[in-house]
Amino acid sequence: MKTYLDCIPCFFRQTIEACRMIGLSDGAVKRILDEVARHIPEIELEDSPPVMGSIIHRIIREETNNPDPYKHIKKKSNDLVLSLYPLLKKKVENSQDRILEAVEIAIAGNIIDYGALFRLDLHAEIDAIINMEDAGIKNEDPRFFAYRDFIASLERAKTILYCADNAGEIVCDRILIEEIHAAFPATRIVCAVRGGPIINDCLVSDAVEAGIDKTARVIANGVDAPGTLLGACSKEFLDAWRVSDMIISKGQGNFESLAGNEGNIFFMFIVKCGVLAADIGCRIRDVILYHG
Repeated sequence: MKTYLDCIPCFFRQTIEACRMIGLSDGAVKRILDEVARHIPEIELEDSPPVMGSIIHRIIREETNNPDPYKHIKKKSNDLVLSLYPLLKKKVENSQDRILEAVEIAIAGNIIDYGALFRLDLHAEIDAIINMEDAGIKNEDPRFFAYRDFIASLERAKTILYCADNAGEIVCDRILIEEIHAAFPATRIVCAVRGGPIINDCLVSDAVEAGIDKTARVIANGVDAPGTLLGACSKEFLDAWRVSDMIISKGQGNFESLAGNEGNIFFMFIVKCGVLAADIGCRIRDVILYHG
């Protein structure tokens, strides 16, 4: 997905809110905004929004001398969703279609996004995860919820690359990965996370804390961007990308950076941005399982 002009004000909004979360003074925020503004002309409209996102948060880390400003939020998110893990697993066990239930939980977990929805009431959002089916997730537009294709691909796949998104959400991903592994035990699953701290996105340590390593090999994609920028990713990630029969891409940032690439890619996320909703023809808060 390209960068639209309407993305530019959002870059500044994210900058201000990230700085306020850290507790910076107005003067410090102004200095960071000035530096972000200096980089805006370097961004081409053909670039995906995560390119600028990477620049913004690199500036914040450098200016504050804080290598991971969202570390405490990631820990809080993981701990909270891990506390709900038994309940979410019980929902899967009691469902008529375990993989569909796990898909719904994994997508619902994508609401834990401090980049797109900064002022989250995390407890309220976790409650929404538990009750997501009641919000009509099963009645989504079939153009954007390709579950039949998803199952058909799982049945054929020998290797799956699961591109994860946020901490907290990664616990919901664990549930889906476990169900895929149980249904298709011969399938090899690799879970890729970010290569460096960026917003509340998941790192290797966050994925291990969530228990992903019990059923999948965890790797870093080599990039500190809120998405997957293939041109900058590590060899380990690109090798996994090339050999995978199926790619599961979680989150809006991964969609923004990977949409249009070749491959058997399934994008799973909740739409949180009006620009992206207009780009793909859906609505904000729509639940997406899109076969790219």
